[in-house]
Amino acid sequence: MAEALLEFRAVSKRFVKRLDVVERLARRLGAQVAEHTVHAVDRVSFAVHRGEVVGLVGESGCGKSTLGRLGCGLHEASDGEVLYRGVSVTAGGGKRPPVQMIFQDPFASLNPRLRISEIVGEAPRVHGIVGKREVAGYVAELLARVGLDPSYARRYPHQFSGGQRARIGIARALAVKPEFLICDEAVAALDVSIQAQVLNLFMDLRESLGLTYLFISHDLGVVRHLSNRVVVMYLGRVVEIAATEALFDAPNHPYTQALLAEVPRIDRKRRIFVPIKGEIPSPLAPPPGCHFHPRCPRAMPRCSTDAPALREIAPGRWSACHLND
Repeated sequence: MAEALLEFRAVSKRFVKRLDVVERLARRLGAQVAEHTVHAVDRVSFAVHRGEVVGLVGESGCGKSTLGRLGCGLHEASDGEVLYRGVSVTAGGGKRPPVQMIFQDPFASLNPRLRISEIVGEAPRVHGIVGKREVAGYVAELLARVGLDPSYARRYPHQFSGGQRARIGIARALAVKPEFLICDEAVAALDVSIQAQVLNLFMDLRESLGLTYLFISHDLGVVRHLSNRVVVMYLGRVVEIAATEALFDAPNHPYTQALLAEVPRIDRKRRIFVPIKGEIPSPLAPPPGCHFHPRCPRAMPRCSTDAPALREIAPGRWSACHLND
C-alpha cells in the first residue's frame, strides 16, 4: 500500500447560525427562536494514498464540497482530525500542506478585476517559488502546460470560454507546485466535449507531475473513468468505500445500489427511471440511526435507532450497513 497523503479521522463539521440582535430580543420576549446547526460532515474517516485518484460521490448537499474544503484547510473541523503525511492540517495556522483545490464554478472562482498573469502568478511570487522577474515566463509555461496560448496572460476572465476558464483554474492550482489536488465538480459546468478534454488533461498531469487527486463529482460516469477507488457519501456520512470496478459491478450499501441502478447504460432499453423514494432529510435535523433508513427499501427496526459503523467487509472494501451483520 502506498503512503497515505491525506487522511480524515472521525472528522465532523457543523455550521452554526447564531442569533442576531433582533432574534435574541424576540427570544427574550418569549418567541420560539433558536440557533440553527447544519451537520455538514459527520464522523468521516478514510485516507487517500499517494498516486491514486479517489472519487467522492453523493447527492447534492451530502457534504462532499465541505469535506474537500476541510482537506485543504479552508475549513477547520468541528471534531476529529485531518492529517497530511501524518501532520495535522489546521485552518489558518502552521505550515500549509502542498494541497490545492479546483473549485466548481470556473468563473466565480476567478477575480474578474485581475488579468490571468496576476491570477496565476501571484501565489508563486508571494510564496517565493519564483522571483518577480521570472513570473511572466513561469505563467507562460503553466498556461502552455494546460493547453492555453501563453499570449492569453494579458486577458481578463470574462474573455474566455468555460473550458478555458477551467484550464486557468487548473494552472492557478499547479502554480504553487502541489502534490495533491482536490477537484470539486471541476467539469460539472462544462459541455460534454469540453469535459472530455479537461478530464484527459487531469490524467496527463497526473502522469507527468505525479499528482494525487480527490475528485468530487455527482457524475458517476466521470468517476468510473477517472478513479481508482470510490467513496460514497450520504447526508454527511461515508456509507461505502471500494475499488472502482468492484463498486460498480457489485455495490453493497442500499444507497449505492440505488444510485448505480439509475446510471444510463446502452444495454438497458425501454427502462423507466425510478428515483430513490422520498426526499433527502435536512442536515439541520438528520434522522437518528442510519441516515438513509427513511428512504431505504430494506430498512429494519434497528436502522432507525443504531447508526451502523463503517467497517471492512472484504479486503479493501468498507460499508456502513446493518445488513452486513
